[in-house]
Amino acid sequence: MKNNKLVEITNLISQKQRFLITSHVNPDGDNLGSVIALKLVLEQLGKETVVVIDDEIPSCFSFLHSIDEIIRYEDGLDIDFDMCFTLDCSDLDRIAKVKNIIKSKAIINIDHHGDNPYFGEYNLVKNTAATAEIIYQLIDALEEAKLNKDIAAALATGLITDTGSFRYSNTTSKTHKIMAELLNYDVDTAEISKKVFDTHSYQSLVLRGKVLQNLQIDDSKKIAWVKVSQDLLSEVGATMEDTEGIVNYPRSLAGVEIAILFKETEEEIIRVSLRSNSYFPVDKLAHKFGGGGHPRAAGCSIDANLNEAIEEVVNAAKKELKQVR
Repeated sequence: MKNNKLVEITNLISQKQRFLITSHVNPDGDNLGSVIALKLVLEQLGKETVVVIDDEIPSCFSFLHSIDEIIRYEDGLDIDFDMCFTLDCSDLDRIAKVKNIIKSKAIINIDHHGDNPYFGEYNLVKNTAATAEIIYQLIDALEEAKLNKDIAAALATGLITDTGSFRYSNTTSKTHKIMAELLNYDVDTAEISKKVFDTHSYQSLVLRGKVLQNLQIDDSKKIAWVKVSQDLLSEVGATMEDTEGIVNYPRSLAGVEIAILFKETEEEIIRVSLRSNSYFPVDKLAHKFGGGGHPRAAGCSIDANLNEAIEEVVNAAKKELKQVR
């Protein structure tokens, strides 16, 4: 029996012709893989699609089919569409300025974050390892849609990245079953992993060395953090894209439960990435600063200088950690 929400959304797709697709800022493999897969499927069905994201697309995902067709939001952008898909967004604010385009149009909210407030007129929110899993289920429910190599590669990218190559606790038997089906379409998982996880610029590696020189831990040795300032990026000739994955270094420190990366994206704007290893729900910590995410991976943005943001978040982490230990 088909899920009622899936049936509802497949009916909407059949009734409408033009779709805007968007997703969260700070793009990753799951939101980009899901966006591309949905775009390709809708076009396969003869629909018109436009993808807009209010951020730069990381170059490591340039292998995804049609990724160069994603439009970066700019003021005054005018898109003609019937309905909007928001993918992989724990709340509507995650799409940032793309909200200016949506206006009064209906939103189809597809997401896998447990803290999603069901902000769409239509909501397909499920507890899955990645939003790509839900897009796979949607494609399966669309009778005329067919998987192909490009769609399968996009979905596989979402699964691989959001499960940490199937190492994270969110990986389930269903995740593996979907991946097994995608492999029938000659998806090169080794190449995807190489490009996403194991290909770095010279500046990126130098940046990692500099960042790790300033790795800090609290007295309990349960919280570890690193920071990236604009001055440091300029010093080594790196970009914000080169910070991808750095949060996993403090996370890998023996005995650490909470890992934090502080990134100065602009003056007085700090993007915070939060990770935990076993038991601490970092999404609840992110909520305190207007962010969100998953129990083991979350984030937020803070309007403060770098040192102030570090003090606020680390102190909050210490306080919250004492309550759950």
